[in-house]
Amino acid sequence: MYQYHYQRPTPHLLFDIAQGKMYDSEAVNIFGFNRAVGSAFETVWNDGDTYAFPSAALSMTIVSSSASDTMDVLVVGLDANYNEVQQTVTLTGTDAVTIPTALYRINSAIILAGSNVGNITIASGGVTYAFIEAELGTTQACIYTVPAGYDLYLFRITANSATATGSQYLFIRNAIRSSTGRWLKVAEATFSQSQVNYDRQVPFKITEKNDFQFEAKSSASTNEVSIFVEAVLVKRS
Repeated sequence: MYQYHYQRPTPHLLFDIAQGKMYDSEAVNIFGFNRAVGSAFETVWNDGDTYAFPSAALSMTIVSSSASDTMDVLVVGLDANYNEVQQTVTLTGTDAVTIPTALYRINSAIILAGSNVGNITIASGGVTYAFIEAELGTTQACIYTVPAGYDLYLFRITANSATATGSQYLFIRNAIRSSTGRWLKVAEATFSQSQVNYDRQVPFKITEKNDFQFEAKSSASTNEVSIFVEAVLVKRS
């Protein structure tokens, strides 16, 4: 059995990171799901269609479709300088609550108690920026923005579709947007089986202040698509 030492890599480095034993690194798991991917590329998230990133830090509200939802929700996002902001907001059912700090990005939202009866929406000006589907408890969005002072390394990507067949196949790709507005659509792939895995021996690096989202489209009709990403967020030296 190995012994952990903060100055020496171990055979179980990723396990050490997941345990929080590496002071400059943390595990990031991203789960995205879209129930109706059509014949044009759209974001793999459970609110559907293509995700729109805010053009400025916005005052946002959070609300449920059910009066029964009165639990706390942890919202993890970024401010206008791409610094991480974590805020806990108490739902008041179908009455919208303003999130205290203006947000430029939202990376995740998760309920802190119970089970959400309704759909929980975080929005501004009628545009949804985070969505927690009823009973799921957390966002299911393959969307992430790398905070300032960090880089994100993608180690494993798994794509699933329950309805893909040999005559009905899927396209997936990684769409990366820089802080200056440059878009790169990379790693496009096609598959027809129900699951495909990409285990990277050399992780794919996404640098600070870059947005990324996984997108998918179907060759015909609609497909349910999910994408899971295992990554490590590393503080720049």
